[in-house]
Amino acid sequence: MSNLSTSKWTKYKLLRKSKKLQAFLPETDWLSESSFWRMLTKYGQIILKPTGSYGGNGVIRVKTVGSSSYEVQDGAKRRTYTKLDEINAFIKKKANKNYIVQQRIRLATKNGRPFDMRVMVQRHTKSSWQVTGMLAKVAGKGFIVTNIRMSGGRVVTVENAIRGSELKDMQSSELLAELHAVALRSADQLGPSYRWVKTMGIDMAFDKQGHVWIIEVNFAPMLELFLKLPNKATYRTIKSFHARRKQT
Repeated sequence: MSNLSTSKWTKYKLLRKSKKLQAFLPETDWLSESSFWRMLTKYGQIILKPTGSYGGNGVIRVKTVGSSSYEVQDGAKRRTYTKLDEINAFIKKKANKNYIVQQRIRLATKNGRPFDMRVMVQRHTKSSWQVTGMLAKVAGKGFIVTNIRMSGGRVVTVENAIRGSELKDMQSSELLAELHAVALRSADQLGPSYRWVKTMGIDMAFDKQGHVWIIEVNFAPMLELFLKLPNKATYRTIKSFHARRKQT
C-alpha cells in the first residue's frame, strides 16, 4: 500500500496536475490568513474544510455581507462577525487544525435545497475504471452540506434531482454523460498514485448553469446510501462488483 497521503489536499493537488480536469476543480488552497482573505475577496463566498475528515464534518461557509460583515455558517448555525480581529482569530483557530479553503460553488438546487452527486467508480485489479452507480444527495432545510446524516437530507436519483432543479430544461443525457466522463477521468488521474484503491466514491456537483464540478474523492464511500434509492439494483451491482473483485 502506498504511503501517499489520502487527504483532500493531496488528492486535489494530484487532480490539478491534469489539464483536462482543471476546469472542473473549484479553486482550493491551504488555509491561512492570506489565502482566506484573497479567496473571500475574489469569490464573496468560500468553504472551509478540514483536509482529513469525511462526512461533511467541520465544513463551514463564509460569505461577505455588506462592506464589513462576514457570515459564518457551521451546520445550521450562523454567526456574523463585524470585527476584523474576531474573524482573524477564527481563521487562525481553523488554520491550526489543518483546513483548506475552497471557492464556494453555487450548487444547483432541488426545491430550493442544494444537491450534489455521489458517483461510484470501480475497477478490478487489471481492468479499466467503470461507473457502477450514482445518486443525488439533497441537503436538509437550512444546511449547506448535503451529508444525509448531518443535514437530515434525502437521497434521490440524479435524474429526479435534475428534473426538480434549475437544470430541468437542459438535456439530462448530456449532463449525465459529462458527469460520467469527468468521474472516469478523475479515477484515471488518481489511480496510478493509489494502486491499492479499487473503489472511489466521487462527490460531484452541478452549478446553476449545469457545469460539472469535482467536490472531493472518497476511497471508503458509504455504500449503504444506495439502499435509500427506490430501486436496489444499483446497490446490488456495486456490492457484486466488490465480491467479484475479492475473487480476482
